[in-house]
Amino acid sequence: MEKEYHILSLSGGKDSTALAFFMKENLPEIFEKLELVFYDTGCDLPETYDYLNKIEIFLNKKITRVKPAKSFDEIFYTNPIIPSPFKRWCTVLLKVQPSIDFINNIINKNDYKKIFLYVGIRADEINRKGVLLNSELEKKYIIPQYPFKDYFIYKSDVKNILDKAGIGIPQYYEWRARNGCYFCFYQKPIDWINLYKKYPDLYKKAMEYENLAYKGKKYRFGWNSKYQLKELIKPQIMNHIICNNTKILNKTENNLQTKLYKLFT
Repeated sequence: MEKEYHILSLSGGKDSTALAFFMKENLPEIFEKLELVFYDTGCDLPETYDYLNKIEIFLNKKITRVKPAKSFDEIFYTNPIIPSPFKRWCTVLLKVQPSIDFINNIINKNDYKKIFLYVGIRADEINRKGVLLNSELEKKYIIPQYPFKDYFIYKSDVKNILDKAGIGIPQYYEWRARNGCYFCFYQKPIDWINLYKKYPDLYKKAMEYENLAYKGKKYRFGWNSKYQLKELIKPQIMNHIICNNTKILNKTENNLQTKLYKLFT
């Protein structure tokens, strides 16, 4: 029988976490031999690391934590360029490459013939492409698996899975729309403001990166495409963003109530 290796990459977010609990409940024979892996950039929020510790306790399973060859600081201070949607070097060097190195090491040491990679893409995420297998080595060994698609698990099901397990969703969702590094350039201005309020030290650190990247450059790209971080926390701008965000939330809630009213009347 060919040797098989089963791996689930945890991001510290709700979907990949729910997948781990789903597999324990519904695919116990696979879960028993499943390795949980977290690719640690060293730049995640404190709540993410707390949540990972809780996952280990609730699942009674150790999470393998893989760090990149060089930290964000080592890379950035060598060439101070802020990562952007057009040049996502942070994802490549801190997540993708460590993943490739880790799996290559698994293959070379253990003579596995098949590597099943479990991914938490939901049934309602029809536009997500899934795992891209670029190298010949990846194409030869890795077999992506999407249990949520196979079992028709949707966004609402994810929350139910986590609530049923007793672990709930990560606490950062209370003030932030997405998981990932605290300085993620995909954050909205309101998320930056909430970071400033909750973790001023991390906001200050992100601002230091931005200030260093700006030195001597005419074209300046920072963490946010609209505001520099030092500008974003000026009272007038900050209040404007908070006010607009409140209006958006109220409008969304009113639209939902209108739809419900029409549905039940």
